[in-house]
Amino acid sequence: MLILALDTATEKGSLALAEGDRVLMEYGLEAHGAYLTRLLPGVEAIFNRTGKQPADLAAVAVSVGPGNFTGLRIGLATAKTLAWSLKIPLVPVPTMEVLAAQVPWQPDPIGVVMDAKRGEVFWGLFRGPENRPRLLEGPLRMAVGELPGRLHAPMVLTGPGLEAHHDTLTALLPPEIAWAPPDLRLPRAATVARLALHRLESGQTANPAQLVPTYLRPAL
Repeated sequence: MLILALDTATEKGSLALAEGDRVLMEYGLEAHGAYLTRLLPGVEAIFNRTGKQPADLAAVAVSVGPGNFTGLRIGLATAKTLAWSLKIPLVPVPTMEVLAAQVPWQPDPIGVVMDAKRGEVFWGLFRGPENRPRLLEGPLRMAVGELPGRLHAPMVLTGPGLEAHHDTLTALLPPEIAWAPPDLRLPRAATVARLALHRLESGQTANPAQLVPTYLRPAL
């Protein structure tokens, strides 16, 4: 089952092509303005380099937020157009679930922190005893200073908000709260594809005409 996955929820996005649980290729989108200039060429490059064709796809998966307003809008528009034109299912995957899934087999709760600008964060809480996390709370938007009241050790925190608010959170959080390694704190399209496979098999697809991003706040 071939799935094309797009993640444009943060400033460092990616594309991935996966066949079942095997990632055939992942393609980074990190340059300034990459979503406008490299998203569609990246899709073409993935097919060219893997020898696959768009007609081989079983589904298109997309990270739906919360996250960067412009990035989400471009990513969803692209995914919806591909799914509609190829007449294949569109699989939405919450961005916070993607981040939690990158800390798999974790016995402690997983807190996901994303930067919401203006001194705020997006927050979600998950349980991840297996490789598919289960949502316990969120997604919510709150002031950074409110975050410690949501935390109870033992817990693992992840997400790009840890870097964006590093100094503030370091001063506020107790040492018993663990931080995921930096290389796990950004969503990856390969993880979107992995989660999408289970969702597709469970019939959790979306109508391209009705799917909207999870913003949690107006555009800035």
